[in-house]
Amino acid sequence: MNWINDIQKAIHFIENNLLENINTDDVANHIHSSTDYFQRIFNIVTGISISEYIRNRRLTLAGEDLQGTQAKVIDVAMKYGYDSSDSFTKAFTRFHGITPASVKASAEELKYFHPLSIDIYIKGGFNVNRKIIPNIPEVDYYGNEVDYIFNLLTATFAGAGDKIDRAELAVYSGVANRFVWKAKDWNFGYEAMDSIDQTPFETKLRLLKTFGWDAKYIKILRDSDGKPLNTDHEQIRRDFVESIDKGYPVMYRMDYHRHNIMIGYEDDGSIIVSKDGIDDEDDNKLSITAARENWEGTVEEYILLIDKSEPAPERERFLDLLKLIVSRAHNTDMINDMNVGFAAWEAYLHDLKFSDFSQLTLEELGMHGRMGIYCDGLCQIWERNGTLPYYKAIAKRFPEWQEELSIAVDALDACSKYGGFLWSQGFSFEGEGLEKFRSLEGRKVLADEGRKAMKNDMVAIEQFEKILEKEGI
Repeated sequence: MNWINDIQKAIHFIENNLLENINTDDVANHIHSSTDYFQRIFNIVTGISISEYIRNRRLTLAGEDLQGTQAKVIDVAMKYGYDSSDSFTKAFTRFHGITPASVKASAEELKYFHPLSIDIYIKGGFNVNRKIIPNIPEVDYYGNEVDYIFNLLTATFAGAGDKIDRAELAVYSGVANRFVWKAKDWNFGYEAMDSIDQTPFETKLRLLKTFGWDAKYIKILRDSDGKPLNTDHEQIRRDFVESIDKGYPVMYRMDYHRHNIMIGYEDDGSIIVSKDGIDDEDDNKLSITAARENWEGTVEEYILLIDKSEPAPERERFLDLLKLIVSRAHNTDMINDMNVGFAAWEAYLHDLKFSDFSQLTLEELGMHGRMGIYCDGLCQIWERNGTLPYYKAIAKRFPEWQEELSIAVDALDACSKYGGFLWSQGFSFEGEGLEKFRSLEGRKVLADEGRKAMKNDMVAIEQFEKILEKEGI
């Protein structure tokens, strides 16, 4: 039971140092543990990360200070580690539901997150009954939607007791080996996993089936008032709670958010606990564990894991995957009005090289404009790197494909490096780096390098085709 003692020691350390500048590394060092290991144990046991625990406790005490003393908002903000009243106000409002400036005039009861006490059971938090699926890894999010969805899927499988390597997921999803772009249309969303799904949740359902999972997709139809037409809120809650009771996370999407996974619930499902990737008001990319009330009214769609059976043999699965990758690479038809594969590469590089950005404002050009959309493409390309460990493993298990896969791995590795090429050339989202992106000369450099990356992508596809030819497919 050493882990119980370690967590309790960590909590004591946090509680005694809430006014100090401590972080996850400091907590792990205090109990002589590696940060990654202890973060994982802490999350499994408590259902939240160490940083979330620190933030919840500080905001709880900040609320007490504002409600029970004459302290100024800025003084309380500085006391609990916030650099400005603005950042404190945003965090405080998200936590308590009201602004710090309105606390004294409000009769509303502030949220209180109690110190956790670890024994054989857990008590504290928000004074509710909570059921959490254990062994859920962190779902890292830093802005790359392709990377985020793989992390989300890894967590979903892990929660259901099915440990699947991230590289394997990247390969079998098909996402890390495809490219999507719409000619003459600079819009966000090309990197999203479901951007070329022709039926809802198509990629995720296919991926689940690949690994032997029977799953059910539910799309909620609503009237103009938001009332469900094909189900009801009680059934939605029942679906989520029953899945958690079986030990299966629920991947879902709400009307204002990207995909999340529900990992637990409180008070018989009146509140759900989920892993989320969010962009906050300052456009910071955050990975959080969120508790949501009144959630049934905003759920758009979700997948329920039903049962697990033995998947097809790996050789069969891999060859099916190669057929999908090759087919998409050569597809000249539009899917959801978008080009895919080599046709997308051509459209992407043409738009990059010949578009006129001379009259665009910095906002239209920068992170939330053309350059940010261009980076949507780079996120797709960079993910080729994430597949390499699995291709190398396949080459060892099936030596008859070793020559082709070795060439493909080198080509995909070289192709993926285009994902970071622009930063090495001095491009950026502001200043001279952004002006360089505005110029035709600067973007010609990017397009020419992109052409080399495309040729490497083609080399990899040629090797996949050779494997299929060997197998008579």
